[in-house]
Amino acid sequence: MLIFTKSRKQKLNKIILMMMTLMSILTMSAISLSAKSANQPKFQAKEAYVMDATTGQVLYQKNGNNKRPIASLSKLMTLYLTKKAIDNHQISWEQKVPVDAELRRMSKSYEVGGFRIKHSKEYTVRDLYKAALIASSNSSAIALGKLVGGGNNMEFVRMMNKQAHDWGLDATFVSSSGLDNTDLSKYHYQVPHTSAKAQNMVSAKAISTVAAKVLRIFPSITKWSKQPSMKVGNQVLVNSNRLLPGSAFYHKSTHVDGLKTGFTVNAGLCITVTYWHAGRHLIATIIDSNTLYTSMNKLISTVNQRYQPAKVALKSHTFSIDGHQLNATPQTPEAVIWQRKGTNGSHVTNYSAIKTSLPITKGQTVGNAIVKLADNSSTAVVPMLATTNVHEPHKKEKQTTPKESLLKRIFGFVGSIFAGIYRLFVDFVKFMTP
Repeated sequence: MLIFTKSRKQKLNKIILMMMTLMSILTMSAISLSAKSANQPKFQAKEAYVMDATTGQVLYQKNGNNKRPIASLSKLMTLYLTKKAIDNHQISWEQKVPVDAELRRMSKSYEVGGFRIKHSKEYTVRDLYKAALIASSNSSAIALGKLVGGGNNMEFVRMMNKQAHDWGLDATFVSSSGLDNTDLSKYHYQVPHTSAKAQNMVSAKAISTVAAKVLRIFPSITKWSKQPSMKVGNQVLVNSNRLLPGSAFYHKSTHVDGLKTGFTVNAGLCITVTYWHAGRHLIATIIDSNTLYTSMNKLISTVNQRYQPAKVALKSHTFSIDGHQLNATPQTPEAVIWQRKGTNGSHVTNYSAIKTSLPITKGQTVGNAIVKLADNSSTAVVPMLATTNVHEPHKKEKQTTPKESLLKRIFGFVGSIFAGIYRLFVDFVKFMTP
């Protein structure tokens, strides 16, 4: 039996009191951290990007400029170039698309298939476009690319890279489908002079920009991309986008109407969605997320809660271009600028010329209206379009007279003296003759 003295009892009581206080502090801290984390955004991804589809204004980004594998999100560039070729009358929606034996074999693969292309059936551009968009069919995307590239897969990949360069995007493509060379080589579709493990390397910002270009050239694409399923021939295409009506992760408040999903081992789970908020079409991309659809819903919800669009009226402006005063009108009568809710909405509008020389064609972009929030948190840019044609002035040609040589001028001078003397002599003879 232990016997404690009074002093020992006092020390023991102090120790017990200190331990209880420490446990209380730790418990309260845990509760506080749990509550704090509950209030933080819970979307998880290595890269993320949210932008206005029309203006390109960024509402959120996380590592948005990092180039990395994006899997089947790459098909957005293929879909863009296919629609561009249709608009340029190079191909048509109802045109039959050649599909070789290797692509038919790919279509039947459990790993990289998705839409079985039969030897006995012919497929139109429309059929394969839907299959690439909805079912993420790799063989369909490659077949479309070959058609647009004049039957040459390598030429089409070159076109993809050139288009990205023309848009100022930092992107590198080696395939029209998003498959890595480790898969493409099995079907003899590896682009020559690329490494055995090469893959498309594109940032979240870049592929979001490509999605915006797709919407601009083909706004009705969402009539297809928002369908949970679609039938092509006797096959049912199941949309892998689980944020659409009827799917497990559908939320009515997000208003998602597209656009493309992707997955490879290197890229992870990826998605680029189009959705509506406050009357505006937005684009959100998440790359490499372990909780793809949950994270996308939370990302959209967070952006919607934090931002609201403000409209700023624009007016005509006169630019001085190459000494000429040129009137220009805004492409849209209002600029839309996104601002954080609860912040100062005051703004300034400046007009900046981007055209410095003639000629000017009516409707040509000659400058920009730049609307910036007073706190510099957001900027909206609207093109300014010329209202008239201005031709380059014709340069007046200087009248040049051939310069006479010095010797010729001397002989001319001497000749004129002798001629004068001769006339005087003739006059003198006439005077002396009776």
